Amino acid sequence: MVAQVDPLAGLNEVEWEWLVHAYGAAKDVPANLRALRSRDAQVRHAALIHLGSSVTHQGSRYSASAPVARFVAELVLAPETLDRERLLDFLCALAVGIDNDRLPTGVPIAEWRDEAAQVEAEREALIAGATEWADSEMKRGRERELWLRNPFSGLATSPDTIAAYDAARDALPRLGRLLGSHRSVERARVAYLIGMFPESAARTVPLIAERLDVETDEHALTAVLIAHGLLAGPSATLARAARFLDDQRPLVRWGAATALARASAADSRSPGRPTIDILIESTVHPDVPDLRIHDGWIGSYAAKSLASIRHWLTAADIRNLADRLPLTASSFNRDHLLDAILSSAFPGADHAANITLDRLKPVQQHVLGAVLPIWKSDDSWMSTIPGALARHGLTCSRSEIEAALTTGGTA
Repeated sequence: MVAQVDPLAGLNEVEWEWLVHAYGAAKDVPANLRALRSRDAQVRHAALIHLGSSVTHQGSRYSASAPVARFVAELVLAPETLDRERLLDFLCALAVGIDNDRLPTGVPIAEWRDEAAQVEAEREALIAGATEWADSEMKRGRERELWLRNPFSGLATSPDTIAAYDAARDALPRLGRLLGSHRSVERARVAYLIGMFPESAARTVPLIAERLDVETDEHALTAVLIAHGLLAGPSATLARAARFLDDQRPLVRWGAATALARASAADSRSPGRPTIDILIESTVHPDVPDLRIHDGWIGSYAAKSLASIRHWLTAADIRNLADRLPLTASSFNRDHLLDAILSSAFPGADHAANITLDRLKPVQQHVLGAVLPIWKSDDSWMSTIPGALARHGLTCSRSEIEAALTTGGTA
């Protein structure tokens, strides 16, 4: 009988008291990692919530994040582990932060590495700043030393970010075995995770492509299509994903269209009418939380994909999208759809521009006419609509738009 390897072996060898997360010293991490192996589901859940809120707080990574990622990867691979799909979600958060921000363009890892290198070059200046802060806050002894040892805390991209990303990437060759798991939810989660590592594409794209030929589960196949679009070249995606545009399952069609839109944007080629039509239809798709991709906000992701291929949208497409604004599943989805519509209807405009309301094109009039009723129903100081309009050159009031639509614009 082969002895099982303890996935938490070496846990006590890490100097957790000198590492930090969002709430200070990471001394509480070992107990929470051990709790992930509890037979009590509530204990596991509480530990995962605590770890997630501390070492991936609002998408940030800290000095404790990389060692946590290494142990979480080992837990995912341990045969007796429970809640493996949730740990895969957590590992994805450790690697890339809030994954919604990585879609549909993928992880810009080259940019991250350049930014982290620049931050590393400023280490001494950051330590000097931490020293000044510690002195001003009367920090003494170990507490002062803790912050001087961790000068990158709170930075969006830093060596801590890269260390956490690479810790997950190092485990990718072994994690890829889960593509053959008997549990479809695990296959879906690991396929999506793999899509976050473009530097490993030469090794992982063949595995993903193989799953396209054999995967039957709707969620897992959708995740595989998304991963293929993120990793493979445009020609390979076109060759392998196009056949799924005719699938009977709407979610699979959306996954294929998303992958093809990504290929189209990357290669500056037309995505084709079927891809556009499926994405337009998907903007009002009900949320699918169990899918986990983009938190299951299918409509939001479809809108972001459409924005990436907006140069191929016709005036009829833009009108169609505008008419769908009231049908979106949530205000979050609506906001992304509104951005896609405005970027298509007002190409080249931004916050520095100033759109002349008396020379609106017919499609622009239609868009603003669709926005007005929603703006009226969302008339609060928290409304995101004025900001969305301003980002696209429309720094005007609701009454000004109403007046312009009453008098009409010129084509």
